[in-house]
Amino acid sequence: MKKILIYIASIVVALVLGGIIGTLCGNIESLSWLGYTLPLRIDTHEWNWYIADVTFGIQSKYNIAQLLLTIIAVFTAPKIYSLTNK
Repeated sequence: MKKILIYIASIVVALVLGGIIGTLCGNIESLSWLGYTLPLRIDTHEWNWYIADVTFGIQSKYNIAQLLLTIIAVFTAPKIYSLTNK
């Protein structure tokens, strides 16, 4: 259970820091590629039931810095786990 929590925490930290870094580097010409966003969109689906209307859809944007830091977080999470497991 602790290992899963460390993975989740490291990925969340990577996404937050990547968002900040990507936003800050978006105005710097040599690092602007880190701020390039990749949209993730699942179109909305609507279900009309007799008692309720249900709408489902997801829209999110990820930048290159978030992607890179998430990959790094996945590889460093086992090392963090081994340090905390002593």
